[in-house]
Amino acid sequence: MPSHPTAPRLLLALAAFSLLADTTQAQTAQQRRLVLDVELLRQGPVQAGADRGEQTLSQRWQFSALLQSDGTPIPYNPLDPEDHRRQAEAAQRVAAAAPAAPMPDWRAMQAKAQALQARCGQDSACLMREASALSAGAMPGVNRGSQGVMQGYGQAVAACERQPAGKARDACRAAGGGADAPDDSGPATPYLLFTGPMACNLQLSAKLDERVQGRFNDVQGVVPFTETAQGSETRRDDAPCPTLQAVLDTRNGRVWTALGLVPQDVQGVQTREEANRRKQRHEGRIGLQWREAQPWLQQRLVQLSSGGQDQARLPAGTGQAEIKMKWSFRPA
Repeated sequence: MPSHPTAPRLLLALAAFSLLADTTQAQTAQQRRLVLDVELLRQGPVQAGADRGEQTLSQRWQFSALLQSDGTPIPYNPLDPEDHRRQAEAAQRVAAAAPAAPMPDWRAMQAKAQALQARCGQDSACLMREASALSAGAMPGVNRGSQGVMQGYGQAVAACERQPAGKARDACRAAGGGADAPDDSGPATPYLLFTGPMACNLQLSAKLDERVQGRFNDVQGVVPFTETAQGSETRRDDAPCPTLQAVLDTRNGRVWTALGLVPQDVQGVQTREEANRRKQRHEGRIGLQWREAQPWLQQRLVQLSSGGQDQARLPAGTGQAEIKMKWSFRPA
């Protein structure tokens, strides 16, 4: 039997208006400040092209920014790649537990939805009132679990539609706006999405001190060299603010973060000295290098809480890298 997906999608989208009206009245906008402090100490071998040497590196990167949420819970987590799988499994469990019910008349539902749109036009109050009544009575026999999935879909659609038109709204929809609800061990809409406003008071501080003692092979034999890089800087730059995101799980306080286009570099000076050759000196921006600690740092940024600290010691060739991290995500 051919399916008719247009009608349920239309009904669910219309129901989002009424669900939005019900939820936003009880929700309050929130602001939280995300603070990160990451420090790395490394001593170990490095190689760049023909250069081989031993590196001693000390660097610190500090980040602080204000993020905001409209306070509306959503049923999906756009920063958790495992969330879609959990939602699919939860939807399968709901479907398996649902008692058999007569198939709805999709054509009749679609006709009613189109009549609703024609009758209400752009009147949002009319749309919310009529869509609520239509979605409530459209599918008699649907169990409470399936209704929860439907409500979650509507809230997700509503959350996406509040995003600015363009890339932000498209990204929200692609990330799961309208997807099925996650595991039902807690509320159907457990997540709060925080984003950076245009002026999020982004403050960055970085400090770098690096020294490499090495050598390379030349036509005249082995040539020793010494490289240094030093810099220290504190600055404010609101340009990356719109790319910042954080998701709070209201059930357990876990926090996922995405730093977007936030730079991790410092204004500094690099020098290089080679035996019997002129010293080279360059001023400019120097990128921070996390090397072996990069995977640990990326994993930690999506496993935060309201506040805490952690550290790790990692092998760095014949040497060792030690990374420490402190964080806070508390109401501003």
